[in-house]
Amino acid sequence: MAEAPLSLEPLARWLSGRMEHDEVLRVIAPLLLARCPSSLAVARELATLQDEVGHWDELVVLLEAERAGEQLAELAELPFERQLDAVRQDENLHTWGLCQALLKRSRQAVLSDPYLAIDDATLAVQVAKHLSSAYDPAWILDLEARAYAHLGNARRVLGELRSAEDAFRTAEWCLAQGGTGSRAVEAEIWDLKASLRRAQRRFDEALALLDKAIEFYLRDPQEGDPHLAGRTLVNKSKTLASLGDLGGAIEAVRHAEVLVDVQRDPRLLLCLRHNQVLYLSELERYLEAETLLSSVWALVRQCGSELDSLRTHWLHGQIDLGLGRLAQAESVLLQVQADFLQRKMAFDAAL
Repeated sequence: MAEAPLSLEPLARWLSGRMEHDEVLRVIAPLLLARCPSSLAVARELATLQDEVGHWDELVVLLEAERAGEQLAELAELPFERQLDAVRQDENLHTWGLCQALLKRSRQAVLSDPYLAIDDATLAVQVAKHLSSAYDPAWILDLEARAYAHLGNARRVLGELRSAEDAFRTAEWCLAQGGTGSRAVEAEIWDLKASLRRAQRRFDEALALLDKAIEFYLRDPQEGDPHLAGRTLVNKSKTLASLGDLGGAIEAVRHAEVLVDVQRDPRLLLCLRHNQVLYLSELERYLEAETLLSSVWALVRQCGSELDSLRTHWLHGQIDLGLGRLAQAESVLLQVQADFLQRKMAFDAAL
């Protein structure tokens, strides 16, 4: 269907420079982009980049996204203490884009390399603390809150539950000091904090936080995001499994798989499938679990980490045990335990 042409009055206001910028974006820009497919593709690319960087200003997004990758590479060449000094002292590193890139990498690394996840979140906290007045103070508080929440999440994975709790308290303090009130920021922190509550075995609190986040992602007309609802459902499935509700956990995983966008986060599909096999195994449906295990291994080879491989070996050992292959199970599980100990992941080794 062809777009309706502009009427005389808005056209006159636009050409005379009297149209407000917001109206230009709402009325004029879509008409121009719709008539140029290549420009529309570029606009969509910029929108994707804006989501990744997390900043409201498109020019800031473009410039800082281009620099963030280079800055991460430069920091990686330094030992961590010098990285900390750099992000505190070098004003060129005090950018929104670098902070967002560090948070993204922290979340991606949290299950494969939790020490890197802690380092990245620690650096992100420092970058957020040193952002200049060129950035809106309320947005800075939101960003600092998110950085502390990711730091708490990484500490939780390593079993440092007390320091994780401290980090989440600081995150909530930042929001209380005058953040933007963004429900999207709150929902991200609810999801992360729920994982800590699960580790603390405060399951009712964890489920309440997850349900609030899922409701927001599915229902909010402006900031809702079904993909993030799917990711949060994966977290909910883990909490339900911890409560012993394995049927509910499997149902949550199946619901999540309908919602997630694999192109945005290929590894999330690996988590879904792994958890589904785990829950089937815990229900002693070992033959069903073994049938699905090959798809998990395929995803590990495609997008998994060494730790993903280690956890899948652990799952393989549990299935062998359930099917009565005792010698094979013992061999696999002893090797998995040794590998966890080598990584200083004592809690997982004890399990």
